[in-house]
Amino acid sequence: MDQATLTPSIAETLNDMVRPKPRPAIDKRGYKWIAREIEKLDPEIHYELIWALSTTYYVDDFFMNILYTTGISNFTQPPEGSIVMAQTTRKQVDLPQKRVDDTLLRFWHWFEYGPSDVMVQRSQEVVNQIHMALERRSPGTFPVRDFVYTCCWIGADMHRLRVGLGLPGYTEKQKVAAHHFWRDMCAMFRSMDGYVLEFPQDFEGMIRLLEDYEAMPWEQVETGRMLAQATTKQFADAWFPIGLRWMGRQMILSLQKDRTRELMQMGNPNPIAKVAIRGLFWLIITMKEKVLPDPKLSTPEKARRMAKRPGQHLDPPLASKCPFHRTA
Repeated sequence: MDQATLTPSIAETLNDMVRPKPRPAIDKRGYKWIAREIEKLDPEIHYELIWALSTTYYVDDFFMNILYTTGISNFTQPPEGSIVMAQTTRKQVDLPQKRVDDTLLRFWHWFEYGPSDVMVQRSQEVVNQIHMALERRSPGTFPVRDFVYTCCWIGADMHRLRVGLGLPGYTEKQKVAAHHFWRDMCAMFRSMDGYVLEFPQDFEGMIRLLEDYEAMPWEQVETGRMLAQATTKQFADAWFPIGLRWMGRQMILSLQKDRTRELMQMGNPNPIAKVAIRGLFWLIITMKEKVLPDPKLSTPEKARRMAKRPGQHLDPPLASKCPFHRTA
């Protein structure tokens, strides 16, 4: 599908969303500069930068892997999702670390640069092409509702996690920025029914959509169990030595939602471990945001300075052009 095949209303909407957004200079001087700089910005205009400041400096590779691991089980609550990942492609089961790297290198790129960046758009178009190839093999796998849920989850679940840990949630500016950022990202995905232009009107609408989706009586299937087991094992294997990999599993179980654990047949965390792990995450986040000096470099910037970049910080594959961007 190229620009000429889009209806005028869709083309105009997409072109407005992908138009480059201004990025004012950021002053990184001072001990705690991130919250200060976010407060200077207008979330209606600078939402890409607010999202980048809110995530790429405090979130490291370890925590991003946790987001991926807990997220995949939520994204694949409908049986079609886990079937395509655990049975059709099998990459998450057979090549789990490669599957994680291939996803997170895109996430880091998207988080840092935002939906108006042409390279992000070309990266996202590669994902569209992969999805549509799988849709031809397994019709009905990529409905609009799942794209909207996934974008809402990535945009709002860190807020829900913070609140669940007893921490302050997103500020009002961060809520507006998260909504606008993921509204624009969602609009560039193609579902089996076309571009995904259905999105909640505000951040509170994103939260309501998440709660409604997660309350649906999704069917429990064996591929859900297989997928959750494979993603949890990848996280534990990647970050813990052999004798402590049980701790990695307990982390995921302690941070995952009760309903998702039940649906994906993950089992329950040890009650004592759950309290300890959630308390530890409260402490880590509090120390990063309130006590320790803010980093001057984001996680992707640090990775680019390494002699050998980690797999999840390589440059994502790019499509030669994007259908909705005239200059791509």
